[in-house]
Amino acid sequence: MDIPLSAATLAKPTPELVRPVYETAITTLMGITREEQQQPVFMAIDALDFPELHDESIPHMAFLKNCTRLLAAAGVRDFNMQDMSKPESGRLRRNMSALVNLAKFREEKLIDYVEGQKTAEELQQRIWELEDQKKALATHLSQLQEDRASQHQEAAEVRGAWKEVADENRNLNRQQHALSEEAGRLKERCDTLKQAIGKVDLDLAEANVEAKKLSAEIVEPPEQLQERMQAMAAAIKQEEALQVDALHRQRLMEKRLQEIGKVDRHVGEALEAMRELEKHISQKKENKAKVRTLEAEIRGVKEECDKLLSQQRHLQSKLHALEEELGRIHSKWEVKKEAALSRIVEQRMNKEAVEAENAANNAKLAEHLVHGRKLRKSIADMQSSHEAQVNAVMDKYNSLRTKVAEYHEALKEAMGMGSVAVGVKALHIR
Repeated sequence: MDIPLSAATLAKPTPELVRPVYETAITTLMGITREEQQQPVFMAIDALDFPELHDESIPHMAFLKNCTRLLAAAGVRDFNMQDMSKPESGRLRRNMSALVNLAKFREEKLIDYVEGQKTAEELQQRIWELEDQKKALATHLSQLQEDRASQHQEAAEVRGAWKEVADENRNLNRQQHALSEEAGRLKERCDTLKQAIGKVDLDLAEANVEAKKLSAEIVEPPEQLQERMQAMAAAIKQEEALQVDALHRQRLMEKRLQEIGKVDRHVGEALEAMRELEKHISQKKENKAKVRTLEAEIRGVKEECDKLLSQQRHLQSKLHALEEELGRIHSKWEVKKEAALSRIVEQRMNKEAVEAENAANNAKLAEHLVHGRKLRKSIADMQSSHEAQVNAVMDKYNSLRTKVAEYHEALKEAMGMGSVAVGVKALHIR
């Protein structure tokens, strides 16, 4: 964590040395910079009558609050203002041990926490996207339902119009059938009348011819002839009136047939409207199928949202379990870490003592090296003088040995004891 803490600070802590230590721990573990810790709370300053009197007290209280929160998270529940104003070595070591444990645990669990946080953020983002999609689908569904209601109304109106047109068509068909039968009867009667008129014309022509013949043969009285002519003219007028009436009725039938043609066109238009209505009904069925599909998608989205929410709750429970495990680990390893920290301090002190002892030993070693060089030089001198003395002694020994051998030879010759062997032991000095 790069905390500015030394063995001297742990042994004799002071407020000036302890404050930077806690500031560094807060910056490292809580992410609050020193400038942010010194920043006053402007809303609180506005509520004070004399804010200039609290320029230092408010940041100091905020700093103490952050220290209390940090150490409470590390398992230290009794941190107070005295730890800053009158720090004690034992409590400082305990607090530093707890912070070191928290930092190590944070480093161990930071990767899992970051991955879990990232997964939670992705799930939250997915939930928001699904909620937006759900809202869009709900809006689309309500619009489709409104369209469906309007189409239902239009379909009801079209069905009503279709029923009216169908009833009118049936009535017109019945009228057309009746008119067709009547037109057939009138045509037959018209043909009969035409045939009768033709026969009457033939009879009239024959009567005229016969009248002429008879007038030529028999002279009738003019009064009878005039009466017969008037009767025949009346009959002709009656036949013409019947023919005119038949023609009038034929024109009426033709008009009715034209109206029937118009009705047929209206019926065709009604049938076309019926086909359009069937198209609308098929489109309505398709929209209904789309609505069912959208409802299924909405149900799927809801199920996915439920799954994501359950995953989020599972992750939150897992995070809560990790936090509980963190507390248990803190409470379990606090004593061991304090002992390790005390051992570290002791080893640092031992290290300083060993370094001092090593320095003294190095000085002694230098002295011993100098003395050894002197001894080696004196030994070399002694060896050279000893070799000279040995060489001198050997020279004397060899000369004495030669003299002894000569003396023995002379003694043997003098005593005549050639057979007596006299051994002389030679000392070989290496």
